[in-house]
Amino acid sequence: MDESASAARRRRTARSISQCAQRLAIEHGLDGFTMDDLAACADVSRRTLFNYVPSKVDAVLGVADGDPDPALLADFLSGGPTGHLMTDVKELLCVALAADDVDAAEVARIRRLIRSDPRLYGAVHERLVDVVSMFSGLIEQREGAVAPLTAQIVTRLTVSLLDVALDESLADGSLDLAQHFDRVFTGAADLLGGAPSVPARS
Repeated sequence: MDESASAARRRRTARSISQCAQRLAIEHGLDGFTMDDLAACADVSRRTLFNYVPSKVDAVLGVADGDPDPALLADFLSGGPTGHLMTDVKELLCVALAADDVDAAEVARIRRLIRSDPRLYGAVHERLVDVVSMFSGLIEQREGAVAPLTAQIVTRLTVSLLDVALDESLADGSLDLAQHFDRVFTGAADLLGGAPSVPARS
């Protein structure tokens, strides 16, 4: 089996596990089923299941995506796409947050479950923090020696905006998380008098 076929098979298996976990959680609650129940539902062995997800929470939320698109990442590291640090962070984050191959029914299930269980809400928050932490490293590569205060502002502001976007996404299912983040960011930028940026590099 070539690499692309193997990757496609893994995506199908991961999707099946996630969908089964969501259905079981809706029917029985997060504590109402076991990992063995989930393995049986997804028609995989217990060992295979744990190769994909370490817990029921991770199974419900799905396997986290990999690295950003190399072309978009290269553009960001070279100072693009706009030259304003926070705006460029927003653009890259919106791509990272956009749902990929997830249908409306699955999105609705995930929203319902996150609203119903604080553990799932907390896990989503931690995933967003992890994404921002990854971007902190990218910012350092792009900007060089960023002042500690600038790095702290970028990180905390981005996490705060993501939290607001998450709450908005749970309240309004007409837009996905990336679209809500774009709206929240724009609102914050308007309040602050425009998108913040760092001094131009020499």
